[in-house]
Amino acid sequence: MAYEEFRKKIVKLQSNVNLFQVEFLDRDGFKRFADNLYSNVDGWTKICITGYFSETIRKSLESIIEIPQHNIRLICPFLDVKKSRDRKNLEALRKLANAGAEIKVNDRLHARFLVAYVKAQKHDYIRYQGLLLIGSFDFNTECIGRERYDAGIKTRHPDLVRSAVELFEQIWNETESIHLEEFIKKGKG
Repeated sequence: MAYEEFRKKIVKLQSNVNLFQVEFLDRDGFKRFADNLYSNVDGWTKICITGYFSETIRKSLESIIEIPQHNIRLICPFLDVKKSRDRKNLEALRKLANAGAEIKVNDRLHARFLVAYVKAQKHDYIRYQGLLLIGSFDFNTECIGRERYDAGIKTRHPDLVRSAVELFEQIWNETESIHLEEFIKKGKG
């Protein structure tokens, strides 16, 4: 009996080859991903993104926020409002917050990733289905406009999606991560 159960698990894994696919994204691939952000995250109810943001991606994110079941959370690195680029980033973040995104700022953030997922629990086991994009990309004009050379990977592997969700939650919940409103009230924004 153990052999037959093991065989069935192997067959099931083999039938879902997509879980094991990893796609390399160069700057053109990331631009295509960002240009089609809505369709790339369609079907996933939770979208978590780290990095910098700009007006270039704001409208795409707002169209996702408008769908009631979607929950979008963003974590941005420290913003120096003396710099023009960071002031523009802050303005885009304010508009996204007004549209319904939850946003935090963390001075120690360097990680760049997007994880879009749904969480399902069966008995004591929580399974994550989703999409992970990880690399050097930011959702800002420089990266989407292909001004820089960035690279990353895209995968749907549930173990990697789970790891990204756990990292996002860890950063989100630490005391160094402050809500955007608090960041602005402290005079930093």
